[in-house]
Amino acid sequence: MSESFFFHSPVKVFVEKDPYEVLSDFLSDSCRIGVVSGKVAILKTGFKEFLLKRFPDKEFFFYDDISENPRINEVIKGGRFLRDSKVEKVIAFGGGSALDAGKACSIFATNNRPFYELMADNNYEKPIPLLAVPTTCGTGSEMNHYSIITDLEKMDKVNFKKPDLFPKYAMLWSEYLKSLDETLLLWTVYDAFSHAMEGYLSKRSNPFSDILAIEAMRLILTNLKSYSNSKKLNLSKLLFASSLSGAVILHTGTTILHALGYYLTNVHGIQHGLANALLIPRYLMMCEGKGVEKIDVIRNIEKELHFSIVDSIKDVLGDRLIKLLSGVDTEKMVDYASNKPNSLSTPFVVTKDYILRHFS
Repeated sequence: MSESFFFHSPVKVFVEKDPYEVLSDFLSDSCRIGVVSGKVAILKTGFKEFLLKRFPDKEFFFYDDISENPRINEVIKGGRFLRDSKVEKVIAFGGGSALDAGKACSIFATNNRPFYELMADNNYEKPIPLLAVPTTCGTGSEMNHYSIITDLEKMDKVNFKKPDLFPKYAMLWSEYLKSLDETLLLWTVYDAFSHAMEGYLSKRSNPFSDILAIEAMRLILTNLKSYSNSKKLNLSKLLFASSLSGAVILHTGTTILHALGYYLTNVHGIQHGLANALLIPRYLMMCEGKGVEKIDVIRNIEKELHFSIVDSIKDVLGDRLIKLLSGVDTEKMVDYASNKPNSLSTPFVVTKDYILRHFS
């Protein structure tokens, strides 16, 4: 934990507040509204129909060409669409991919420039104000200024971030999670736990982020225990925990676990949350093997609940916990992850041999 630290979270968050009230406030001074999403959730949840029916005085421009892992060309194209549509506000609706893409589109709308040029430059026009509406309980993107974008040519995920990319508003409405496939929902829960756990153990953690991380882990584990016993989940609490985790990694970043997961997604097409679930048991063993003291706090939470994150992962994945990693070139995976900025926040010195030992 850092001895000297700061804590900053500028997002105005509305938890389970009537969406009409939240949107009315956000859109009050605007007429032309851009909406960035994927193609499915916005229809399954009824959100598109809701906007068109409840706000007949607004003109909406929908951009739904966002992939599960948003690509550079998609956010450049989305930025152009918002710019040409002359929108005054942006709503990003969906899972982490849609929220990350929405943030990126909002800044490319005001900056007609190549991706990496804008990424490297601190002089730019401010993005269009954005409201983030998560439809999964794993992203936390609504709480931070990160935009994880896939570079297909380099087979890499890059973190496009700017101080001005924070959403103005975040709307947590758990009803939108009910249309999510149960399996995908669980993957996103593991992603949220990974954010909280990695953030708590990170070299960059601070007392504020630790408080949020502990509460997020406790909420998630309580719900996963309930799911293990009765197949029931409290979506509202999981969505809240996900946002807490998003605020955690805003300050701590993630660690080599996430970098390893990026490789599994980029090269093997394993869904991001599932990739993290595969890695969590091994990462905990790595931390214990290096004597990371804060791991004891996580173990104490598990003892209090008589349930562990590894119990949950084994219960849900079964033999897939081993099979899904059987065809992975672990040396290439570790080489890739070791060179990602995430690895610098890992609470022990990262060496290739030590990481590989946990995949043998």
